[in-house]
Amino acid sequence: MTKELTFDIRFASVPAYDQFGGGKGLAEKIRDIYKGKGLEIPDDFDSALTTPPVHYMQVLASDDVNVDELREVDVPGWLNIEILETHD
Repeated sequence: MTKELTFDIRFASVPAYDQFGGGKGLAEKIRDIYKGKGLEIPDDFDSALTTPPVHYMQVLASDDVNVDELREVDVPGWLNIEILETHD
């Protein structure tokens, strides 16, 4: 079984967004940050029309993944990731 998580991804500044951007490159960076955590991170995700944009990534995790531990993962300072657990 799996559970669905939403990663709300925010950039610290417009220059940080300009440098690290969105799309598949951002998805690869997120995979590197959470490597070995048992997550399925998609290449495609929704974005808000803000500057810099907020990205909303739907991530699949196995049921045994501890969401609180994911929230404790060290994330680069140019990025803020809020992890929300979807409940049916």
